[in-house]
Amino acid sequence: MRKAWALFLFTAVMIILTACGSEETRTFELNDQGVESTLVYTHNGDEVISQSTENIINYEELGIDKAQAEEIFAGYSDQYQDLAGVEHSFDFGDEEATENISIVYDEIDAEELENVEGIDFEGDPSDGISMERSAEMLLDQGYTEVEE
Repeated sequence: MRKAWALFLFTAVMIILTACGSEETRTFELNDQGVESTLVYTHNGDEVISQSTENIINYEELGIDKAQAEEIFAGYSDQYQDLAGVEHSFDFGDEEATENISIVYDEIDAEELENVEGIDFEGDPSDGISMERSAEMLLDQGYTEVEE
């Protein structure tokens, strides 16, 4: 009987821990003026854990070529170097550039990110990023949520 009770208790605890710790994702897209943006948020409840962004930049739609794109975005990449919790890259193809940004929120230094162009926070990110408020902000900016 004790073994059965212990097994039941162990199973109940594991179910509760799994439910409390389950991560989910929400994806948002926007196609605007030659740039296709896809943002994927990983969250646990209302707390955003991480965010990845992919921007595909079409040269022709922007009226530039590959060399001009490399020149325009070269300095932009520099601001992301050596930032804790942030990874950034650009890949310049013949017809489009692909920018990838990954942010792990519990690893970032909010003060370091204050002056980085393209990263906007409402409130103090060290207090946590709200998934619901982030979704509202993106929808207000014209993004659409992709149903998974």
